[in-house]
Amino acid sequence: MSSKAPDSDNVCKDLESMLALAKEKIHSAKSSDEVEQLRVEFLGKKGKVSALLSILRDATPEDRKKIGATGNKVKINLETGISRKKLELEKDELNKKLENDELDSSLPGLTNAFGRPHPVRQIMREACQILERAGLKSVYGPEVEYEDYCFDRLNFKPGHAARDMQATFFVKNAQAESLVLRTHTSPVQVRVLLDLAKKEFPLPIRMFAPGRVYRVDDDATHSPMFHQIEGLVVDKTSGMGDLKAHLDYFFRQFFSQSTKVRFRPSYFPFTEPSAEVDISCVFCDGKGCRVCKSSGWLEVAGAGLVHPEVFKACGWDPEAVGGWAFGMGIERLAMLKLRVPDLRSFFENRLSFLRATSLGSPSR
Repeated sequence: MSSKAPDSDNVCKDLESMLALAKEKIHSAKSSDEVEQLRVEFLGKKGKVSALLSILRDATPEDRKKIGATGNKVKINLETGISRKKLELEKDELNKKLENDELDSSLPGLTNAFGRPHPVRQIMREACQILERAGLKSVYGPEVEYEDYCFDRLNFKPGHAARDMQATFFVKNAQAESLVLRTHTSPVQVRVLLDLAKKEFPLPIRMFAPGRVYRVDDDATHSPMFHQIEGLVVDKTSGMGDLKAHLDYFFRQFFSQSTKVRFRPSYFPFTEPSAEVDISCVFCDGKGCRVCKSSGWLEVAGAGLVHPEVFKACGWDPEAVGGWAFGMGIERLAMLKLRVPDLRSFFENRLSFLRATSLGSPSR
């Protein structure tokens, strides 16, 4: 290479001519790939601009300053023009692709589906919250239970007809203990009474026992596994009036303030007197419809005063204390509140059903 100092005016003219030529080529480019090739041709490490500016090392300080300023201006103009042209062509290419492609760009994009609590769990949680507001405390117990706690201490004597009605799952074990899958959550009440009978415990006892229970039963309104809430209040003064007031409050909170509650005489081994609890039909507001068989009422729970034999079996003096208890099926409440005709729908794991019956916002 000649060591002769370059003529700055000629170099600047060459740079200006190159800029004009490049602009013309950029304007005529038909694709983003062609623009990229022009970028490499003019602005790449071995491109034309770099080749012209390589003479700066032989230029005088004054010429170097003049050529450098012109070179920077040319680079900035080329970079700006190439960037704009490339964006323009890429946009046109994308639009053409969308027009000719089978992809429907108007369809919504894929989103992550957020989970929700199961409808039965939501109903259980709501019921527990109402009972807690009424002053009762939740207590939990084992699902595999002693037959003594599940039946004997609740006045289900061996051979009792009501014992057969429970349709029980019996559990075999190496200790030859008589164990069952609990058929109701009342054994939790037995455990509380047995435990507190050994202590000087200030009355009242105000509790409810939510949880899973099991019976050999399976149809549109029954399941081998389902959920119950059973309540127990023990003190010296509570009676049927207090029981009805609590259930009246519960069902008005759970369904609506217009809900009416009535008691019908019934029979349960662990309460005396006993009552079936009905509410005014939530489908027809008590006017009579197909669901309530034109009666205007729906059965929702069982209740009554704690049987003296239950107190005796749990170590309490029935002459010194009294109390009441109730029990209700969560799936039954869910079917009524969510307008679900078949209980088995809750356990089929159909996402369409679970989403349609969800009460709350997704869990995030």
